Amino acid sequence: MIFWTSVEGRLAGDGRIRVYIAAREGRIWRIAMDAEGHPFAQDEFLRELGDHGATRWPGGTGSGLLDAAAAQVEDYIAGYQIEFDLPLEFEGTPFQVDVWKALMRVPFGALSTYGHIAKVIGHPAAVRAVGQANGRNHLPLIVPCHRIVAAGGKLGGYSGGVSLKKALLAHETVILARRRERLEAGRDQASIRV
Repeated sequence: MIFWTSVEGRLAGDGRIRVYIAAREGRIWRIAMDAEGHPFAQDEFLRELGDHGATRWPGGTGSGLLDAAAAQVEDYIAGYQIEFDLPLEFEGTPFQVDVWKALMRVPFGALSTYGHIAKVIGHPAAVRAVGQANGRNHLPLIVPCHRIVAAGGKLGGYSGGVSLKKALLAHETVILARRRERLEAGRDQASIRV
């Protein structure tokens, strides 16, 4: 059986976002995002889930995979979560799965290139194939394909639209800057006490 839920919030920079999350057989299976500049309706998400009998999760019980996923996505939006810890269901070729797993190693707020990912997975000439695997990622945000850019820093395509990719990258940049400021302020306070 497939269950789904959604989370809403505002990214740093004040952009609205809604994240749809679906789980199947105890794993996160699909994610889609609706944001300013990239509208994506709930009906579209349900159509993407297909004729699998998806049921809305009665969220807020504090139990279950979708409650955990929703809490982690909310914390990502709020700037508290920089890594996800969820069981994921990858549907793709072994090459695509290798790409997606490599994407998950790109740190929050960092960028990598299609070429670098191709090298990391041991296929340095497969830059285009890495780009295609990125485009087939059914778990965006958790598998952070938005952190991958073309050589020279060009943003390139994104299944959620370039404006959403820019918004996610800007969100992560702002969150990291805030974390650094708090860390430095904490160090300053500690030096004052000494």
